[in-house]
Amino acid sequence: MDLGLAGRVAIVTGANTGIGRACAAEFLAEGAHVVVVNRDRERNAKVCAELSAHAKGRVLGILADLEQDAAVRAMVERTLAEFGRIDILVNNAAVVGAGDFTKLTDEQFGRMFEHKLNGTARCMRHVIPPMRERKWGRIVNITGGAARQPQPAAISVGLNNAAILNLTKAIANDLAKDGILVNSVVPGTVHTERLDETIRKAAQSTGKTEAELWQQRVGRIPLGRMGRPEEVAAVVAFMASERASFIAGTAWPIDGGASATI
Repeated sequence: MDLGLAGRVAIVTGANTGIGRACAAEFLAEGAHVVVVNRDRERNAKVCAELSAHAKGRVLGILADLEQDAAVRAMVERTLAEFGRIDILVNNAAVVGAGDFTKLTDEQFGRMFEHKLNGTARCMRHVIPPMRERKWGRIVNITGGAARQPQPAAISVGLNNAAILNLTKAIANDLAKDGILVNSVVPGTVHTERLDETIRKAAQSTGKTEAELWQQRVGRIPLGRMGRPEEVAAVVAFMASERASFIAGTAWPIDGGASATI
């Protein structure tokens, strides 16, 4: 199935690992050009080199701190200077925030919103004008299951993600008339480096072994296994494609059936 992504220009934030990296690889395999955005110079260069080795499209690495509006503006301006257009934005960047809510400082709590929710909003605000000019655009916001099923150990994460679902629906309704389709995907337990880090921290704070925590996670998934980043990336690519031309304001769960919502 041709997704019609060849020649499109996609910005993927948090693309140095996990789901973000898999999304970048998926777009490149479809012939799109990809802007790989993160904050680590060494990792950015390494990921871009790895992705370029098998890419049909062009790879451009840009360092940007999404907590800084000027940095986001500069990232968008450079993308436009290099490619002349922005067709797709995938908001994937986040910080790990699991832990005891009562022990979070104001600074820690606020920073999680600054990077995830506010970073997502900044990227959207800056890419919408050039998308409007072309009357075509796709924005896919990657959230997580805690957005719909609150978890005591991930309150700040859940609040961030729930806010992004609200933002997605509201802005989708406003932008649809301009040919810009905005949607979210809601991954469940997907095996990434970020999840490895979360499990390690949870083991330290709860006294449980990592093996016990992994077993608990998998035990809640009807498919009986964790997801793979590539499985999320395949859905993201579809949502960003010509094939998803009548889908706006949705939130697609990718969780092996774990969600208790209908």
